[in-house]
Amino acid sequence: MGGIYSYMYTVNRKYGWKRDVFDHRDQVHRFASTDKKSLDLSTSGPQEIYDQGELGSCTANAIAFAFEFDEYKQNTPNNKFTPSRLFIYYNERNMEGNVSTDSGAEIRDGIKSINKIGVCPETVWPYDISKFTEKPKKVCYNIAKHHKTIQYQRVIQNMSQLKAALSNGYPVVFGFLVYESFESEKTATSGIVQIPKKDEQVLGGHAVVLVGFNDTTKMFKVRNSWSNKWGDKGYCYFPYDYIKNPNLCSDFWTVEKIML
Repeated sequence: MGGIYSYMYTVNRKYGWKRDVFDHRDQVHRFASTDKKSLDLSTSGPQEIYDQGELGSCTANAIAFAFEFDEYKQNTPNNKFTPSRLFIYYNERNMEGNVSTDSGAEIRDGIKSINKIGVCPETVWPYDISKFTEKPKKVCYNIAKHHKTIQYQRVIQNMSQLKAALSNGYPVVFGFLVYESFESEKTATSGIVQIPKKDEQVLGGHAVVLVGFNDTTKMFKVRNSWSNKWGDKGYCYFPYDYIKNPNLCSDFWTVEKIML
């Protein structure tokens, strides 16, 4: 058994993505189509791959990356910081009334939390999963109100719009149903995600981030939050057919502008 695969099974991974409840107030961004055949945003933003550990905080991890990517995109070197994932995770669960349990959360609520409340740096509220039920200190909220997302929108789940969002420089946060093959040695070592077979069991829901696509391989490049020891240095590759299937994936969102 290889080192990467062994590492994966020393961690009890938890899945915390919950499908958004329909809300007619969601703003949907319709991007102009792109002629690009491939794209990779992973080289132009923050390079550190998060590790959510044994906590169902995948939505917070995915949203934190989208926020941090915008810091780079808006070219504000003096204000760059790693967003506190635990701060986001607490506040998105607070919006859902579940702060006392590792309940996971909806992507919409996580993004709304950084719009209404903001986010503080991880240096102020570190990612210590033993404190996931603890309310962040007042200083965290005082800092967070100066660091908010001021524009976020849902993206239509089709190839044209997802590619166009990426081509406009926006990573796309989304959720998917995890089947048994996602925890296979093949995926853990190669990053290649398989279309689930009919006899596979659903293990839960997981939030990740689209960062690229390739029409030759017909794969989207996706950033996970299981450290750089998993997959292809922390990334994996989803078939187009997986991503466009609403029974397997949903809740595609962009964080398009932030206040720093």
